[in-house]
Amino acid sequence: MSSILVLATGLLVITTSTNAISIKVHLDRFEQQKGFDMANTTGFRVRKYNRTTSVLSGELYFFYDLGDEYIFTLTLAYSRLGNNQFNQYPMKVSKVKMCDALNGPYKDYQYLIKDNTNFPQIGKERVCPFPRGRYWVKDWTPESSFVPPVVPAGYWRFSFDVLDSQGNLAMRNTLYVHIIKEIV
Repeated sequence: MSSILVLATGLLVITTSTNAISIKVHLDRFEQQKGFDMANTTGFRVRKYNRTTSVLSGELYFFYDLGDEYIFTLTLAYSRLGNNQFNQYPMKVSKVKMCDALNGPYKDYQYLIKDNTNFPQIGKERVCPFPRGRYWVKDWTPESSFVPPVVPAGYWRFSFDVLDSQGNLAMRNTLYVHIIKEIV
């Protein structure tokens, strides 16, 4: 009896260790919640591209140059059940001046959006401020390569906040996504 248990346990370990996990990021919705005097992102829409894929498309307008007089932060919140009861997650981009965010985290992750938008592309030269103007995003769907494997599956809220020099919330845009993990 114990040899059968050992054999079954061994087979289970071999079977689970050879399986890979596939991560999919499914867009749910995009909202501008504050800062309508600084920018207009209400033209963004999440729509179905095909049976299995949702994409973000639309236009946004920045009415001002966003320089170091503004502070940027990105916070993440997680909801296992998708019932809009989100809990803050410790993964985030800390408060940083706008130009440092543009030439730091944005520069590191711009490859995720570069083929689907006319947002500024940051090279070796420092870019500051983020220029005002009309920007567009066309049929963008996130790659799952940026999602660490330890991130749990479920519903996620990405809050992109811009604060003024006194620390008051000046603009908030929120992207809701569903992370799905499947054993392949």
